[in-house]
Amino acid sequence: MGWQITAVNRRKDRELEASFPDVEFLHFDVRDYKAVENYFEEANRIKQLPSVYFLSAGINKVDNLGDFSTETFREVLDVNLLGVLNFVGAALPYLKGQKAIFVAASSTTNIFPNPNCLGYYVSKLGVYEMFRMMDRRYRVSGIRFKALILGPVATNIFASGKLASKIQAAVRDMITVSVDDLVGPAIRFIHSSKQAWFFPKSSCALFFALKVINTIVPFYRGSAPAKAAGPPNPT
Repeated sequence: MGWQITAVNRRKDRELEASFPDVEFLHFDVRDYKAVENYFEEANRIKQLPSVYFLSAGINKVDNLGDFSTETFREVLDVNLLGVLNFVGAALPYLKGQKAIFVAASSTTNIFPNPNCLGYYVSKLGVYEMFRMMDRRYRVSGIRFKALILGPVATNIFASGKLASKIQAAVRDMITVSVDDLVGPAIRFIHSSKQAWFFPKSSCALFFALKVINTIVPFYRGSAPAKAAGPPNPT
């Protein structure tokens, strides 16, 4: 493809890694800021800082069925929200004077939350709003923050199309796109102020990372090496 892709996973997944032989896999927990910081220190030392980041680490656990579980709520926020923040916070000091784009996976739960999974709702909504605000702050310096709303994942919930229509009506800044038609929407996604990108179908976070990266990189002009990094689902 002409650029190097690095994926970060919390644990080794032989089946996943065998499916993507051209991807460099690293293994550390996105909740561990020091581990994330060490990655960027090394990437900067060898002059291989990524210019495209796809941040999709996420877990979904029931925390509000019966007694509310503060421990589960915190665990979900640590991965879904703070894991993303760790990557952004560790990367930004090395990106001064360079162009880069951060793409984070949000969720349709922003619009239709599950009352039994408060941590997932709060964390995914937090990622969406955080990236919307950070894009306003950093876009003038050439660093973009974009949020994707992914759904449905490995289900046929959208088979009738009714819920998809409701979601599109609820989110005015959404670009609807299929996995087979990425180029035009990807260009608009990068250069516009729109923050949500809806996929009608999905099954693997890394698959989407590769599809998005494969589309974005040729059209995104950055001064950093053409390298992409991001954590797939760490569960």
